[in-house]
Amino acid sequence: MIQVCDPPRTRQVRRLSAEEFCRLAQSEVSSVYRPRSEVLRMLTVGEVWGVYSTRGVPGAGCILLPMSADTAAAGALRDFLGWGRTTGGYFLTPPVGAEERFPMLLAAAAARQRALARSCPRWAVAECTNESSLPVLLRQGFALRALRPLDSLAPCFLLQAGCLPQNVPPVWVPLEDRAHLALWLARGYAALESRESPQGTVLALYPL
Repeated sequence: MIQVCDPPRTRQVRRLSAEEFCRLAQSEVSSVYRPRSEVLRMLTVGEVWGVYSTRGVPGAGCILLPMSADTAAAGALRDFLGWGRTTGGYFLTPPVGAEERFPMLLAAAAARQRALARSCPRWAVAECTNESSLPVLLRQGFALRALRPLDSLAPCFLLQAGCLPQNVPPVWVPLEDRAHLALWLARGYAALESRESPQGTVLALYPL
């Protein structure tokens, strides 16, 4: 169990049961967690991490999956990367639940991912309909590498950990300008930072 302090209260980040996570996912409009049979497949091969509320019920959660998992999301990510089933590594699926709990949840899940993956690849997936998780993942050391659908899933942000940018000034692109963002990502740039502006979230893209 990982304990994370959130002054003035302390909440706990810990493993969730399949039933607890399914209750969280049921309230989400998420293509990654549909249909229910696919969620159950993910739960059997992955780890579920969640943040509990002060009432003692899960407030947010996500699944940590091995890259070799026989699930639609893992298979689509492998296809995008051109990898086979034997590839090692782990990726974080999109968080669900209360958005204010995402920073604590993703910090703990990313720490667990680092411990499991060691020197293997680490990726994260966030649905484009839930932009609030993207800046949180960037602060956890992930870099936005692609903006695309995963298989039959809705458009997703695909993020990779451990990217080393070139030492050049960044190109700042508004998050809502998806066309230009996708163009820069296709050129080999990656978003490593974000900041808030009067126009919304702006991403700093660097060449890798």
